[in-house]
Amino acid sequence: MTNIGNLCIVSQDRERSLHVGAFFEHARYRVTVHTDARDALNTIENTLPDVVLIGEMSEDGAVLALLQALRANPKTTDVPIALDIAKAESWHSSPTRPRVDDVLPTNLDADAMVFRLQPLFRLSTMQAELHLRSTSLSKPQFSVAAAPCRALYVSLNPPVTLPQNFLSGDTTWEAAASIAEAESIVTGPGFFDVAIIDAPVTMLDEIISFCRDMRDNPRLFNLPSLVRIPDISAEDCRDLYRSGASRVLHDTDDEAVLQQEAQALINLQMRRNAVRDALRRTLTEATGHPRQAVYTETFLQPYLSARLTIAKDLDRALSVVHLHLPEAASLLEEAGEIACQILSEQLARWLSRLIRVEDMAVRISNSDFVVVLPDTLPSEAQYVMNRIAGVLTFTDFAVPDVYRPVKIWPLIGVAGTEPNDDAERILLRARASLN
Repeated sequence: MTNIGNLCIVSQDRERSLHVGAFFEHARYRVTVHTDARDALNTIENTLPDVVLIGEMSEDGAVLALLQALRANPKTTDVPIALDIAKAESWHSSPTRPRVDDVLPTNLDADAMVFRLQPLFRLSTMQAELHLRSTSLSKPQFSVAAAPCRALYVSLNPPVTLPQNFLSGDTTWEAAASIAEAESIVTGPGFFDVAIIDAPVTMLDEIISFCRDMRDNPRLFNLPSLVRIPDISAEDCRDLYRSGASRVLHDTDDEAVLQQEAQALINLQMRRNAVRDALRRTLTEATGHPRQAVYTETFLQPYLSARLTIAKDLDRALSVVHLHLPEAASLLEEAGEIACQILSEQLARWLSRLIRVEDMAVRISNSDFVVVLPDTLPSEAQYVMNRIAGVLTFTDFAVPDVYRPVKIWPLIGVAGTEPNDDAERILLRARASLN
């Protein structure tokens, strides 16, 4: 069965590993389970899974030794790692520990775990995409630099306030006292690194709607959100994770846990930003149109061939989308080639801002674009592109010497991989499915 990611579980609690693995397999991830750390190290080095989940180990220091070995190996140093262990407090607080991308709470069930770990799988896809797009023979580099954080605090539970210096002293805070105010702030200019929401359980439905709106917004779907709700049930916790919340805390979690979880989200976001910046540097005059932030058809062909090889070898999902803009052709007849090209360049810039950074946009003509979505099933690609098409449809474009707002109604064609696919076949199939 075509999968969207590879999870390696290392734990001597085989029963829990199989229980957790079943939920990930149901969500279309491929799962391998290891009870021996040495065997796991060999497998991880040779197969490079997308995410490693380390569980309970009977020997003292075994978890730390495995982490140190993974981070010390150049092949595995960037693999996202999550911990699923009972005594996790020290991993948050010790700066000398090897980097861990997520420390799971002991009360998190396997269903919610699938949603919580999704950002780590996307980070892995981003890193793989960086390696594939890089034209250098050396390993592409990205560095995570400390930067001021911009945080949104939504206080819907009046008795609850954040302590002073909750995050670093140079953090810029915005505060909101209602969901409507929070949506107004977060959809305004600029980007946030984290949204922290304190709310009573009576406002659960509003918080779920807020998280869904953020996840469905093409500009905000990567915004990490931490929700703290007293007396929340396990079922409601799962609903929040399904709706897009990155972390869900209970009233039993103290301020230290809240601070640790918020900082972990910010660290992950900074890492994603570093990979994102490195990915953008692969767009040069030789590979695309830097001012439009899209690649050329010349670059697409060898890239897509390499992507298809990876998809076949690993049985990984891959989707290709053809985006056709009939209005661009109409504008050519109405206002000439220059006006048509200006509209096409505007659309290229919009498209590049709306897609995920690990997805690649290519301009193949003034009225046609191709988007390649790695590790994405066709149904998800259709959903992503419909969301983007909706934004473009409700946008008025201004073109010089055209004395009216220019409206567009994109046509979308989606194709997933099939046996014996090559770049030409999948591109033709995507174009043939335009509707």
